[in-house]
Amino acid sequence: MAQVQNNGITGGVSASLPILMTMVAFSTIALYNVIELNAIIFATFKRRRGLYFWSFIAATWGIAPHTVGFILKFFNVTSVWWAPLVLISIGWVAMVTGQSLVLYSRLHLVAGSQRSIRWVRNMIIFDAIVLQIPDMILAFLTNRPNAPASVVNAFSIFDKIQVGMFFVQESIISALYIYETVRLLGPIGGRNRNPLRKLLSHLILVNMLVLVLDATLLGTEYSGHFEIQTTYKPAIYSIKLKIEFSVLNRLIDFVKKKNPAHGSRSQTSNSSYPLSFLTNTMGSAANSGSVDYTDKALPTTISLSRSQFYARSNKFAPPVA
Repeated sequence: MAQVQNNGITGGVSASLPILMTMVAFSTIALYNVIELNAIIFATFKRRRGLYFWSFIAATWGIAPHTVGFILKFFNVTSVWWAPLVLISIGWVAMVTGQSLVLYSRLHLVAGSQRSIRWVRNMIIFDAIVLQIPDMILAFLTNRPNAPASVVNAFSIFDKIQVGMFFVQESIISALYIYETVRLLGPIGGRNRNPLRKLLSHLILVNMLVLVLDATLLGTEYSGHFEIQTTYKPAIYSIKLKIEFSVLNRLIDFVKKKNPAHGSRSQTSNSSYPLSFLTNTMGSAANSGSVDYTDKALPTTISLSRSQFYARSNKFAPPVA
């Protein structure tokens, strides 16, 4: 029981100075990234609406209460035992489910089947209900005064299960994204310098990096370092959101450079390839330099010539240079 208490599952944390410094470092990174992400979001998006925007907001804003809640809990800042858990629970749901919705909302860019997209959506909803609600209930029962050892052990086991299941969830979304992107690479042509091939290759690498970050998070949980995992998690999620902006900027840059209005149409109009386009489209007012990301459904599977692709992609507005 003492070992469980030492790693912060119940009440405060009792750890060595290096562990405490590591926890503070991760918490600082997470909170700094929240500030930076808010600045980027409101400088980039012109009109604040659509699933992509609001899932980005939820995932970003959830990091702060999650981080602050664990600081209050681990260092016994308040005597009200349930107050940190309220912050942690609100932040955790917004951060984790919001991150999955961010990945889901851009899956439309490459997915060729609405069936797979609906399956991913239903998986996110199912995991949110089945994993997050019981885990929050067990967390409150575990941290109440004089919690029985059986409840503490149940929470410790279930917490590992939910971390593993959310890892599987995000891995499935990333793997599906990689699979669909690789599928699209086939008809583009064999030229390695093809701009679209470079873009899709970048998307693959980004999703592989997300998988690696999630794997490190899973390792900290199953190594028994609850205090490290809970402070490392918001730092990782904030980094993944910043990585998401690299995807967004590459898409915008690609459309800006390859727009037929800025180049030769004759070189691009004869080639076509299948593409299931993102349901969220972007646009901006003249000289605004901002992005409008709104939900406007396009056909499930469309075959676009390059000129048509660039014309429709003009709804993406480049950020301010």
